[in-house]
Amino acid sequence: MVTLILVALNVIAFAYELSLGAGVDDFIRRWGVVPADVLTGPSAIITLFTSTFLHVGWLHLGSNMVYLGVFGSQLEKRVGPAKFAAIYVISGIAGSLAYLLAQPMSHTPAVGASGAIAGVIAAHLVLFLHVVESTPTLLLLLLWLATQLLSGVASSIASTGIAWWAHLGGFGGGFVLAQLMRRQRARMAR
Repeated sequence: MVTLILVALNVIAFAYELSLGAGVDDFIRRWGVVPADVLTGPSAIITLFTSTFLHVGWLHLGSNMVYLGVFGSQLEKRVGPAKFAAIYVISGIAGSLAYLLAQPMSHTPAVGASGAIAGVIAAHLVLFLHVVESTPTLLLLLLWLATQLLSGVASSIASTGIAWWAHLGGFGGGFVLAQLMRRQRARMAR
């Protein structure tokens, strides 16, 4: 249920962006993470969260929602809706913080659910690597990992306009949360 709600919120936010026409750039600037703004004014801190529901195109939205749908629904079934929501939100904020730390003076807004979804994927890997459900899921996971690796290398050579640090930060957030959940589960099993 939480996965469906998150997909719906992302799609609704994107539909709203489309309705803005020429005003979308101002909207993205206001609600996306702009490191220079966050560091100079506390009112911009909310963008660490709001930016995770905005996207800059159909491909950006579509690819994020496919990965959220596949990995999110599986993870939510196993850890429950509250823990899943925590992984998504905290990973998204961790991704935004990683972008902020990597580019502290940037005036370029970062948007997208990629950090949150990277955290969901990391949590899925930590908690359930031994039970990858199907070959298509495994192929999707391998495609995601290859894309992150190749894109990260490419961005070190030339600017891509993508906040790869947000992906890494979100992945780290999901990884840490999943480790904590795994330890908690092991303590409860004793």
